[in-house]
Amino acid sequence: MINETYMEAMMTLASDYDQMSQELFRLAHKLEDTPGYNPKNEMYSLVRTAEQATVGLRGLAARTEWEKARELYETAGDAMGIRVSEDPNWIKITVPAILPKRNARDNTLYLTRPLRACLLKFQAADPIERFERCVICIVHQYDAALGTRRVRDYDNIETKRFLDVIESVFLTNDSGLLCSVLQTTKMGDRDATDFYLMLPESLLKWVEKYL
Repeated sequence: MINETYMEAMMTLASDYDQMSQELFRLAHKLEDTPGYNPKNEMYSLVRTAEQATVGLRGLAARTEWEKARELYETAGDAMGIRVSEDPNWIKITVPAILPKRNARDNTLYLTRPLRACLLKFQAADPIERFERCVICIVHQYDAALGTRRVRDYDNIETKRFLDVIESVFLTNDSGLLCSVLQTTKMGDRDATDFYLMLPESLLKWVEKYL
């Protein structure tokens, strides 16, 4: 399995991580010299590079033992804090805070593949019937300690690709006639995004509890 092409890919990936490390040190020194500097653009670029590098690293790891690829993504999902739980009235799916909507070059496989693996694992362990009619409530949580200026408009948050993964596992059909999507925001002790899936008749109970 290990060949020259594989080793070249590994060295390229190591170089990517090394460059990210150097850039973080450079930004840290710049902030030390210029306290008012905002590294927004550089950090955004680093996030993109880190996600792409992580996807590449998973690919290299999966090639060492292909039959364990799904287990690899389940492990990644657990490390990222993806959680799935079932309540009598709804299913709750928690993922790390969804980043702002980005362009087509950005690789959402960083989160969507581990998310799908975790959902399939949950469905296999505790099978539930797919929703024919469904309401999905999305709660965007923001760390209150970091202030309210970070709160974004909903049309500037990438949710579609994550909803596509959730719907492919739990819904029979994601037609707008059968599935409604609501969004809300709350301040909390950390950044995260919660998806609640429920039958339409459970929505009032959810609203009473969370709004």
